[in-house]
Amino acid sequence: MNKIGLVVIFFISTMFSAWGQISNEEIIQLKNELKLASNDSTKLRLNGTLANGYRFSNIDSSNHYTDKALKLAKKLNFPSAKSNLAGLKSSNALESGNLPQAFQFALESLKLSENIEDNADLKGGAYNKIGNIYMELANYKKAIEYYELSIEQYLTIYTAESGAVLNGISNIGNVYELMGVKDSALYYQQNVYDEALKNNDRNLVVRAEMMFRMGNAFKLNGNPEKALVFYKKGIKEAYIDNDLRNLAMNNLFLSKLYHEMKLLDSTMTYATNAMQIAEPIYFKKVLYDASLLISDVYKEKGDFENAFKYLTLANVQRDGLTGTQKIQDLQRIVLDEQERLQKENEKKIVEKNKNRQLALLAGSGALLFIAFIFYRNNRQKQKANKVLKGTLEDLKLTQSQLIQSEKMASLGELTAGIAHEIQNPLNFVNNFSELSNELIDEMNDEIDKGDIEEAKHISKDIKENLIKINHHGKRADSIVKGMLHHSRSSSGTKEPTNINKLADEYLRLAYHGLRARDKSFNATLETDFDDSIGNISVIPQDLGRVILNLITNAFYACNEKKKSGVKDYEPTVTVSTKNLKDQITISVKDNGDGIPKEVLDKIFQPFFTTKPTGQGTGLGLSMSYDIVTKGHGGELTVETKENGGTTFYINLPVTNNLS
Repeated sequence: MNKIGLVVIFFISTMFSAWGQISNEEIIQLKNELKLASNDSTKLRLNGTLANGYRFSNIDSSNHYTDKALKLAKKLNFPSAKSNLAGLKSSNALESGNLPQAFQFALESLKLSENIEDNADLKGGAYNKIGNIYMELANYKKAIEYYELSIEQYLTIYTAESGAVLNGISNIGNVYELMGVKDSALYYQQNVYDEALKNNDRNLVVRAEMMFRMGNAFKLNGNPEKALVFYKKGIKEAYIDNDLRNLAMNNLFLSKLYHEMKLLDSTMTYATNAMQIAEPIYFKKVLYDASLLISDVYKEKGDFENAFKYLTLANVQRDGLTGTQKIQDLQRIVLDEQERLQKENEKKIVEKNKNRQLALLAGSGALLFIAFIFYRNNRQKQKANKVLKGTLEDLKLTQSQLIQSEKMASLGELTAGIAHEIQNPLNFVNNFSELSNELIDEMNDEIDKGDIEEAKHISKDIKENLIKINHHGKRADSIVKGMLHHSRSSSGTKEPTNINKLADEYLRLAYHGLRARDKSFNATLETDFDDSIGNISVIPQDLGRVILNLITNAFYACNEKKKSGVKDYEPTVTVSTKNLKDQITISVKDNGDGIPKEVLDKIFQPFFTTKPTGQGTGLGLSMSYDIVTKGHGGELTVETKENGGTTFYINLPVTNNLS
């Protein structure tokens, strides 16, 4: 294959995956093709496609394949591929909160494009990435300037309805939203949204990103109802595309909206979702904002211990975004760029106008970069120190009460959240294990070829992965110990709660949580809510845990039956509420295999589980039983039929009805 043919194929693949995600099945297929690839040009194309495919779901993997593709591009001397891949490295660095590195790679992408014919696509991409960095630094005038330069380049090769142009228009609308210019923000985003809906190609723009930007625009214009709709649409679109980056963003913006609406439980739910999604992909900005929001919620609830905990987590992420070392790195990059441009001007007077543009980028923006970062860093530290001082004083006043509360917490209350909390480090362990397994195959291939140096290089990567696996394994262990030591019992405060909304919310939460772990699983969700119930005086956090546990068990039973290969089986989970004369009943029904008679009497006993070893703690139903009977004076019962499904009933006294 000649160089021109390779470049065409490479950019077809990268432009495709720049806007749309590729499925897990496609990723597996690409990896298999990569193992069988015999020439460097094919390997370059496949590594580039995989790098873009992992763009919004796994930054570690994206960087891994980007580095491999860059190595091949340099070996084959393809400047177009090098420019495109440098741009991808810039985007990944920006998502990870590393502004100096993002700036450096964006400049490198732009420089490489300058020496390439027909470079409008590459220059447009580089200008767009520089605009993203300026937007992150709140230099909105410069951001819009570079977005307009990007659109100008794209319009020389694409139509105004193309994905590249629409992305630039959406970015300008996003800047206006950040500036608080209501009409312009909604105008730009609405144009992009309308054009995207007219086109059947869902890869035209990133759908999940488009949705939260529409939500932000409506929120700015005083329409929280529409904002809520678009954030939830964004979550749905992100699941379809396996777009973890924008899944985290939609959850974050939804939590912020709920916080403004004073719905603290919903705020906590979606902010926690955002953190759990953002952590495996190192999305520091979301981790910072979500941690700070959760800290504020705990403070509003009077839980100063957890407020302090999440404020500390936020400060860690803040330092990762705006630490002193990053400021020094950014300053060094700016000065290096100034020196390079000065030498280049001396040698190439004829390119004066072109170099002036880069000089303005590195020179006139340098002081603004540094001043802004110092200002924001110092302001945040002052605010954090003030909050910390107040929090520590509050902690001293409540210290004795907290210690007594911890001693009285039951084993079920202490350990119920452990499995959920350790999921993030386990995700790290699984991801690095999978990557290491692939690297071992590559190392064996290099050894077979006799390339010992490359094999040694790969072995170093494997060793680094093993160190990370060991680190996150210890982290999981520390989480378990920390939960056992620090978790506290519920405050036991009851409040009027719409039980129908609570049940529906946890039904969706459980289903999407399972779908996030297993894309192959599908189930029919049915609800039958009695609108006459009204509000019930309950402890919503505790009762929510019960409902979530029962629904999760129902999905597990359906999934196990589906895996057994039963013909024409359709997994179905039904959640119902009913207002009876003497009680309120919440039921969770599945059409799984049912519970065997010989173990039915044991299911509410602590540590008893029918799940395989490692998949269940045996505390879920025990904890649920205690919450319903002891915490709410109700009953938790079960009806089951082997091969016919199971129904759990939560029966609460009618005196709890506040309607």
